[in-house]
Amino acid sequence: MTPTESVQHARPESAGRPARWRRLVIPAVLILGATVLVCAIALMRPPQAPVQPAEVAPINVRVNSVQPLAELADTFDLTAVVEPERIVTVAAEVAGRLERYGQRTVDTPWHDQVLPAGSPLQEGEPVRAGDPLVYLNTDLLQARHERAVAQYEYDEREYNRILDLFERGSTSRTELDDARTRRDVSRAALAEATRELERTTITAPVAGILNRLPMEIGEYAVPGDRVAEIVQLDTVKVVADVPERDVPYLRVGQPAAAIPLNGGHAPLAGTITYINAIADESTRTTRIEITVDNRAGPLRSGQIVKAHLTRQVLRDVVMIPLASVIPLEAGKMVYVVENGQAARRDVELGFIKGRDVRVLSGLQAGDQLIVAGHRYVGPGQRVTVVEEQQGRP
Repeated sequence: MTPTESVQHARPESAGRPARWRRLVIPAVLILGATVLVCAIALMRPPQAPVQPAEVAPINVRVNSVQPLAELADTFDLTAVVEPERIVTVAAEVAGRLERYGQRTVDTPWHDQVLPAGSPLQEGEPVRAGDPLVYLNTDLLQARHERAVAQYEYDEREYNRILDLFERGSTSRTELDDARTRRDVSRAALAEATRELERTTITAPVAGILNRLPMEIGEYAVPGDRVAEIVQLDTVKVVADVPERDVPYLRVGQPAAAIPLNGGHAPLAGTITYINAIADESTRTTRIEITVDNRAGPLRSGQIVKAHLTRQVLRDVVMIPLASVIPLEAGKMVYVVENGQAARRDVELGFIKGRDVRVLSGLQAGDQLIVAGHRYVGPGQRVTVVEEQQGRP
């Protein structure tokens, strides 16, 4: 076979290859496209109906019906100290050696017992005015008194003798005047000796508690030496230092009270009897004194108590639980119930008393204040009232 024939014989075979390739590729492409189309259709989300928002369940709350108080005392307490009404220091007026202590002149009730008349006086027990506290030795003063008696009797007789002579004209007026003077001087000396002798028995000048007998038997006392100390506690002074912001509210004669810290006694009523006109420069406080009747004896000198004072008595005061108030960055707010929904109220607050706080503005009588559950609601939130109280106690 010639080369020309060989070429002519090979052409029909190479010309049939493209047709064969198209017969294989085109069906494959169509199958792949159909497959992709079916998958795309399958992946397409069917149209959905619009979703309705879920309904929020109402919040259970407890409310208080706001009711203003007709009257409320704005009070405050301060730490105070009990002081006796008076501390009387009894001193010797004459010199002498202390011989013995005194005794009671009458039966004296004391707590749950009676101290009998004639019993010796003891420190810490009551004494009455006039009870003898101590006795001083009288030997020297008794001798001086007897000499004064003798001198006075002599001068009295001498004066009467000269007076008789003067009346008969046998002596001059000068001699009579001299005799009268000597008689008067002797009488004064006798009175002095008598008083000194009497004052060897030192008696209680006032009633109270015999707080101390500082001298022992046998010690020598000179005028001015302290021999006894009496404290009056039937009436006491409760002393407190009041901050300057509260002083303008207080007046002499204003009622007050003293509250023992041990809780064993009820508050004791008293009256403000003194307000210092000058404040303490270091603490900026002012001393006040409350006089309290202490005949029952619950208060002792130096005891720490609370002074219960009143600034003012307010009218138509709205008080709400402090826990119902929600603090904000600027101000305070509460929630009330209106038409079954929570409504926000901005409030202005005053003083705090216990667990309550005064509302100056923002609430009115009859408002249904949410006191529990208020931190789970917002404006417009539907609420269900599970408990309602009328006002505050």
